[in-house]
Amino acid sequence: MATITDFDSWLDQADPDDHEEVYALYRAVSDVDEFGMYKCTMNNGKYFVKGDHTDDTLMLASAKAHSAFLNTISSRFEIEGDIEGWYGYKRAMAKDD
Repeated sequence: MATITDFDSWLDQADPDDHEEVYALYRAVSDVDEFGMYKCTMNNGKYFVKGDHTDDTLMLASAKAHSAFLNTISSRFEIEGDIEGWYGYKRAMAKDD
């Protein structure tokens, strides 16, 4: 269990596999809280992101890194617009009526 700063490496470990997990990760990080299987805490101006199934903890060393990580999530998972709209769309599309 190490603390790392490489966004892509940590996301490869976390490997959110559906819109529910991506949403939980985004919300945990943006709200600096626990959401689903992800938890983001802040200590001395640094953010720490942990997933239930990740070995490493991602450290975001500043508010700038925090914002950059949210942008990385948006880019990697093709989130267009705001997270709530994206999540609502994905959820509606996944319904099997």
